[in-house]
Amino acid sequence: MHRFGFLFSVRFWVPVWLGLLFAGLLPLPPAAELVITIGVLSHSGWYVRGRLRRAAQRRAQARAEKAEEEEHRRLRRRRALQGDTSVPPVRGELTWH
Repeated sequence: MHRFGFLFSVRFWVPVWLGLLFAGLLPLPPAAELVITIGVLSHSGWYVRGRLRRAAQRRAQARAEKAEEEEHRRLRRRRALQGDTSVPPVRGELTWH
C-alpha cells in the first residue's frame, strides 16, 4: 500500500467530511465556508468520475471478452467444417523446436 493510500479510502473521507460539515454549522467566516463547499463539491466530482471510469472499464472488459469468445467460436466452427481437426491450419514455414 502507498504511504498516503488512506487518502483514497472511503473510511477516511466519510468521517472527515462529516466533521467538516459539523464544523460548518459553527459561525465561520465566508472564506472558510467557501473552502468547505468547494472541497465537498470537488471531492464528490472526483468520486463520481472514478465510479464512471470503473464502470466504463468493466463494460469495455465485458465487450472484449464477448468478442474474444465469438472469435473462438468462429474459429472452432471453421476448423470443424474443414474436416481435419488434427492439424490446425498454419501459415508460413513450420519450425520444430
